[in-house]
Amino acid sequence: MSSATPLERYLAEQADLTPVERFSVVHDACAVAGTGKWQDRIPLTQPSPGEQYAFDVDLDTCTGCKACVTACHNLNGLDEGESYRTVGLLTGGTPAQPFQQTVTTACHHCVDPACLNGCPTNAYEKDVFNGIVAHIEGRCLGCGYCTWTCPYEVPRFNSARGVVRKCDMCHDRLAVGEAPACVSACPNGAIRITLVDTAALSEAVRGETLVPTAPPSAITLPTTSYHSDWGLPDGLRAAGDTLGGHSHSHNPLVAMLVLTQASAGALAVDLAVGHQRATAVTALALALIGLTISILHLGRPERAWRAMAGWRHSWLSREVGALGLFGGLAALAVVTDSAFVQGVAALAGLAGVTCSGMLYVVTRRPSWRATVTLPRFALGALVGGAAVAAATGGGRAAALVLAASLAVKLVWEGCVVWRFMPERPPPRGTGPVPAHGFARFILGVSAVALALDSTGGPGAGLALVAVLAGEVIERSRFFTAASWTGMPGPKS
Repeated sequence: MSSATPLERYLAEQADLTPVERFSVVHDACAVAGTGKWQDRIPLTQPSPGEQYAFDVDLDTCTGCKACVTACHNLNGLDEGESYRTVGLLTGGTPAQPFQQTVTTACHHCVDPACLNGCPTNAYEKDVFNGIVAHIEGRCLGCGYCTWTCPYEVPRFNSARGVVRKCDMCHDRLAVGEAPACVSACPNGAIRITLVDTAALSEAVRGETLVPTAPPSAITLPTTSYHSDWGLPDGLRAAGDTLGGHSHSHNPLVAMLVLTQASAGALAVDLAVGHQRATAVTALALALIGLTISILHLGRPERAWRAMAGWRHSWLSREVGALGLFGGLAALAVVTDSAFVQGVAALAGLAGVTCSGMLYVVTRRPSWRATVTLPRFALGALVGGAAVAAATGGGRAAALVLAASLAVKLVWEGCVVWRFMPERPPPRGTGPVPAHGFARFILGVSAVALALDSTGGPGAGLALVAVLAGEVIERSRFFTAASWTGMPGPKS
């Protein structure tokens, strides 16, 4: 037994410093006159005009320990499972000489941030003095559009809070001369803060990527630099399921796109084949239902009124404005029963369809490029509109427009979307053609047959149901099969 008294044992315990206290002692001993271990990881001066802060990562000393992830989570008080920094893995080499490289990544605080450009509520700001891109949570309505526009998938949607959150480089620590959490925590000093010349950066990154699998740096001009004295071999790939194809169907957006496009197309087709008041009324109902359902996609639907704030730079704001105008004009067309007002409403609706397409085109996803997305949405509006017109008294002319346009769309989908897009991930499901592909084809053929066999009545109504169901399947595939490249690391 120990001969120490309880008091002596208590004093001995108090003399044993906690890990935090021991770290503080070492920190104070090393960080002298700006030459210590921690101060050397941040600049000693503030950015000059034309400069900004940036992360610098030494891949040779990164071991993938994830101390940076843990520190980021703890120091920023993040929710369970949430972190602004991730660690991914690149693998490659040969069977005789396999190679792997861990890659730590966070927000790259781009010179031309796509998150800021796409945000409909101006919830992002780039500090003019230090270049840090910050997210203002109070302005966010939780649309998640920035998670698509950012080619690095940096912003992450927090479903519990209903907003997006991201790294701000611990700007409050930098402001008082302290290193960000990830920088301080790295035991090997693999992460540093440097100053970069933003004007020279646009030329330096031309044709470059941050690391293998990353998108072209010219898209947003990211300021993070990765370097390795050992060099990286060619042909590296991200390990695991880290690229594209999140399998999120975004059902409210699917419904909104299908219904608003059918509504806009219905007003246009109705004017072309002979005006029917029932068509305008049905088109208005579809538009209102679609726009109402779209609010369910928002993390903070009560803040939907902010969606027009970024109309100067955000295609999402423009889509909201155009479709909102379309809904108002469609209602006015029903009240006045005026062909002129209906024509103006149809133009506003088609402008909204175009904005919907551009909303996805600007994300630079290969499977959402303009040559695929814009024809897809235009044909969707024509097919859906013709189906509505045929079911509400449009007669033989509307039925023929439906049959012809739907046949063209089915062929186009088969030849362009499903076959000639090698960058898309393999279809999910068993066999070379997934089950939803068969369902889409069967519904389309059924709608064509019903349209040709009927000029109204139950047959035309069934054709409308088949068309809308087929468009829902096709539009759901638009989201779930989207593919892109990105930084190695886990994706939400």
